[in-house]
Amino acid sequence: MSATHADSHAHSLDGPVPFSMPGGARNLAIGLLVLGAVLLGAGAATAGEHGAWRVFADLLIAAFFYTSLAVGGGVILAIMHVTRSGWSAVVRRIPEAVITWLPMALVTMLVVGGLGMHHLYEWSHPDIVAGDHLLRHKSVLLNPTWYYAATVVIIGAWVAFTFKMRANSIAQDGDGSEGHTGRNMVLSVVFLIFFGLSMTAGSLFWLMSLEPHWFSTMFGVYQFAGAHKAAAAVCAILLVMLIGSGQLKQANANHLHDFGKMIFAYSTFWAYIWVSQFLLIWYANIPEETGYFILRQDGGWMALFGLNVILNWVIPFFTLLPRPNKRNPKVLVPVAIVTLIGLWLDVYLQVMPAASHFAAHHHKLDLHGVVFGPGEIGATLLLGGGFVLVVLKMLGRASLVPLKDPYLQESLHHQQ
Repeated sequence: MSATHADSHAHSLDGPVPFSMPGGARNLAIGLLVLGAVLLGAGAATAGEHGAWRVFADLLIAAFFYTSLAVGGGVILAIMHVTRSGWSAVVRRIPEAVITWLPMALVTMLVVGGLGMHHLYEWSHPDIVAGDHLLRHKSVLLNPTWYYAATVVIIGAWVAFTFKMRANSIAQDGDGSEGHTGRNMVLSVVFLIFFGLSMTAGSLFWLMSLEPHWFSTMFGVYQFAGAHKAAAAVCAILLVMLIGSGQLKQANANHLHDFGKMIFAYSTFWAYIWVSQFLLIWYANIPEETGYFILRQDGGWMALFGLNVILNWVIPFFTLLPRPNKRNPKVLVPVAIVTLIGLWLDVYLQVMPAASHFAAHHHKLDLHGVVFGPGEIGATLLLGGGFVLVVLKMLGRASLVPLKDPYLQESLHHQQ
């Protein structure tokens, strides 16, 4: 038997496939929580008299980063249902676990927005709005009431859609009704339409309004592309962990290959949107638009501006271009990690230059160049520890493999 044939051989499914959180994973998550809290505290302690803006900028970066991962998992889950992809049944519980961070995403985004609004958002200052014609015009939408309402409605709806899909999937394990599959397909269609609109609206409030004089009609789809590729990276890492620990013997390199293709495809889609947005603004050369990129190409930001493209497209694209690399955990996991770092850097570059620029003008601070320190790392590790604990805990709440999914046999014998 050839190595390829043996690798694609499917294991039989005799009953529920349990998951037990590895002790090392639990300890890692707790360690991230503790280390993150210490580093964030150190960052806050050294931020100075008017340093609250930086703490909240750090938390906004981390909160939006993990929100993107969670809702990106929901998008992957919905696409699996809409396309009725037979290959995905064996690995579907992975994105079903990733989406369970969304309730915490709602909490973190509300806390950061509620406590940090005055430190981050120019439009939250009535005196500034009163003296700015454009901000007065935009104040119909850019105000605390709309910010909170949009956050609750958007992320709350993401929770409702994705958790209902997960509940239907788990219910099917018990009653075997194919009606759950049909209901999830309908839910997924509605969710994907809503997601496209709501991600645009949400990112407008959470990120774009950090620079309220700037705008881009491509901003929403840009966030969607980043969320999808990074969520696929999380799913790939979790799948490798489950296969390596022997807890998901029904999966094989063919399933890993599909997540590799997602990372490859959406990295390229991200690059397409990035280049399109940049070139349109560069070529038009309109002052209202160019300020966004000028700020990120000055004072030391240019190196990170270029690194952003390398991490989010160059490395994933050229590394995963050969077919074997998408199937090889030793290649795919490092690329997935690079992809996650790339999304973090992308969010950092959207938040920190704007936040530091506003703080420098508002508090008359001497801020020049890149702002980076223990607080940026700490906030990400702190929420990262919580993310790992929640996702791994929810993996154990149901069988790792949907027991009575109508596409299960096709997925068990998946080859490509």
